[in-house]
Amino acid sequence: MKIWMRSIRNRLRRDFVLRVISLLGVCETLTLLPFSIYRFAQGSFEKGIFDGICLLLILCIVGYSWWADDSQRGGFILASTSALFAGITTNVLGLVGVFWSFPMMLTNFFLTDARRALLINIIMSIVMIPILLQFSPPESILSFIASSITANSCAYLYARRSDLQQKALKRLATHDALTGARNRRSLEESLAHARHRLLDEGRPSSLILLDLDNFKSVNDRFGHAYGDEVLAKCASLIRRSVRLDDCLFRFGGEEFVLVLADIEEIHAVKVAEDLRAIIASRLGDPSCQITTSLGITGLHPTDDVKRWMKRADDALYEAKRGGRNRAVLKTCEEESNNKLNSNQVNSI
Repeated sequence: MKIWMRSIRNRLRRDFVLRVISLLGVCETLTLLPFSIYRFAQGSFEKGIFDGICLLLILCIVGYSWWADDSQRGGFILASTSALFAGITTNVLGLVGVFWSFPMMLTNFFLTDARRALLINIIMSIVMIPILLQFSPPESILSFIASSITANSCAYLYARRSDLQQKALKRLATHDALTGARNRRSLEESLAHARHRLLDEGRPSSLILLDLDNFKSVNDRFGHAYGDEVLAKCASLIRRSVRLDDCLFRFGGEEFVLVLADIEEIHAVKVAEDLRAIIASRLGDPSCQITTSLGITGLHPTDDVKRWMKRADDALYEAKRGGRNRAVLKTCEEESNNKLNSNQVNSI
């Protein structure tokens, strides 16, 4: 029970939209359920059934968001559904329905991104205007339009600012500030995702571990500022030389990791050789020649993340030991044969 409750708290802590969806589920239960019971007691069966259907649909969306772990889609569906309910409520109840529309408009900005929320609210307002004309004088409609524009404009500006700040914070948490490459924390998530993709969908991935040769001497001769420029330029060269789907990570110091999705290791060798040639010809200058060594390996179904990275590191070490400015492929079969030979030697 404690583990289950801890899991719920952790999901709510890391997913703001899920918190909003869950809070709405609780609030709607506490409001719509008494309304539905009251209407049944008063003999307004149609309105009572409508309230019950609204509550049931909202709870289904809440349940989907939890079960599918998809709060983004759940939030959008809930925002759209709430807008539909607001229009129906206004058609049934008249001006009373307007009191429900404004909280829904503001809440929509918490359920989905600012542009989608604004579009949903504009459509909802346009639909409600001819409905309100049946119950209200023109000046009341103008008041509704003015209030709607004011509320949506302020909410949109705030939501857009919040979205931009959240994206900036996420980038700071997942990217290296100097090179713009993703950081080690993001690398761990990407490697785990590649492994699940191989096991679940059979889609291959390859890994290239890249290290600039004798980089310490570059810092010693030209200073750390120049070394930082070289690292930033190296990351830029790599990103421009590979596909958009390929992910570049700064592993530490002058080491980078490139994760190639949907590429077998034999084809990753060609990518590595191209990168080696590009870096050798374009990264340094006549006064400072810069080369790189690369270790390449593919993901095998028996690999875990640590073993996959270890094999790439072994391939890089072999490239360094072989004279640098080389790209070396190390397969899972080679790794198994080396272990077998080592065990045979130890047994002798």
